[in-house]
Amino acid sequence: MRILVCEYLTAGGLYREPIPPMLVKEAVLMRDAMLDAMRHMPGVRIFTIHDDRVPSPGHVDSCHVLQGDDMPWQVWTSLMAEVDLIWLVAPESAGVLLQMTALVESSGKILLSSASSAVEVTSSKWQTFQHLHRAGMAVVETTRAPAYPAVTQGWVVKPDDGVSCDGARYFHEVAALESWLSDMPADYVIQPYVEGQAASLTMLCRDGKSWLLACNQQVVEFDQGEIAYCGGVVNGLIGYWQEFDGIAQQVAAAIPGLFGYVGVDLIVGLDGRLHVLEVNPRLTTSFAGLQAAMAYNPARLLLDLLYNTDFTLPAELQRNRIEINLND
Repeated sequence: MRILVCEYLTAGGLYREPIPPMLVKEAVLMRDAMLDAMRHMPGVRIFTIHDDRVPSPGHVDSCHVLQGDDMPWQVWTSLMAEVDLIWLVAPESAGVLLQMTALVESSGKILLSSASSAVEVTSSKWQTFQHLHRAGMAVVETTRAPAYPAVTQGWVVKPDDGVSCDGARYFHEVAALESWLSDMPADYVIQPYVEGQAASLTMLCRDGKSWLLACNQQVVEFDQGEIAYCGGVVNGLIGYWQEFDGIAQQVAAAIPGLFGYVGVDLIVGLDGRLHVLEVNPRLTTSFAGLQAAMAYNPARLLLDLLYNTDFTLPAELQRNRIEINLND
């Protein structure tokens, strides 16, 4: 079985463009976790692509190192023709993940991540809010800038198609928010600031069903209004397992095109209530600690999910706490 592992940044998504150093660590963590999981699967040949400005991948059977005249999208298309399955990770911003997903779907090869129907909805925080709100879920109120909710605790503004905390800002004073809105540079959404613990869940999805794998605590820092994701603890919030499982089931049912590893960002309010922020139709940085957290190979779970119509989680999965620190 030939599998192409394609993580956007490390595979040349920013080829001939500067690579922001803050993005490299997360990208390499995800890529290496994917490759490490797949290389322990019997009967699998791993293909990947490498931008040699970032750390080299570990064991693979075939690695295309981008050369001066290479066009990454052409290289990806060519490699897709050589394999059986394709495992993608890419940002939703600028429609990149949607374009890559559509490319795989048009190739006729098997995609190990969410369908374009799910990616299209979840690539927009505004569409995600509307979709989940109609499904009756407890979603943080979201408006499209320049409209903003009337609250007193402050506001968080984010690019509608942003990933992680990229471009996110916090405003406590309405005058500062309105001043920023007067010179708004792009398509943004605005949400009320909800005090509590930043969190995420990691799950597998297929055909509107979900299997919860981890309840994660996130470390988010505020610096003069700028918001940064600094890592977290996989299974740092296992005390909320039942509540997170309910959210996972609701999200999967509302967006049946979700497949494989999916993340949901949420806030655990001071009163213990859960507030959904957004859905990531792909694996996230927490995946880097998932194998140690479960004491089980996540690639084996993914392939079992794909081929086994009666898929269930193995009884021996563990719920270990694993720290991921992006500030080292």
